[in-house]
Amino acid sequence: MGDTGTPQTAQEWADLQQAIDDDQGRDDGAIPGPEPAPACPGCGLAGDIHPTHYRWWIRLDPEDPEPLAAHTIPPRQRWHIDPDGTALNSRDDEPRPGQTCRISHHLVCPRAGRPDLAEWLTAWTAANEERATLLPSQLRVRGDAA
Repeated sequence: MGDTGTPQTAQEWADLQQAIDDDQGRDDGAIPGPEPAPACPGCGLAGDIHPTHYRWWIRLDPEDPEPLAAHTIPPRQRWHIDPDGTALNSRDDEPRPGQTCRISHHLVCPRAGRPDLAEWLTAWTAANEERATLLPSQLRVRGDAA
């Protein structure tokens, strides 16, 4: 890199982009590598797997029972699906009136270790805990949370 820390070559730019993508993937709870199975390795609940613009995968909770009103979801937790099926985290963008969104399963997995972020998150996680206990034993997946 140059004296100012600015990438000078195509490879340095590619390395910087990869580092930024990796940081965003970790922040988003996304999954690197080949397309993962729909079932969460932590709780066994199925989610919808979508590629991200930074070439990782995100497991989104189902839109069940209805889509979420985007204005009720905290910034950086709102996911939208492009027509080609690619998931986009809207980051800090203000949602349009009536806009809906999805949330990552990582955010509400009953087996994930994280701080209690909000009342809605606690309620959603509790609902997933109940859904996970209703899974037939042959569909349950054991392992570390993703």
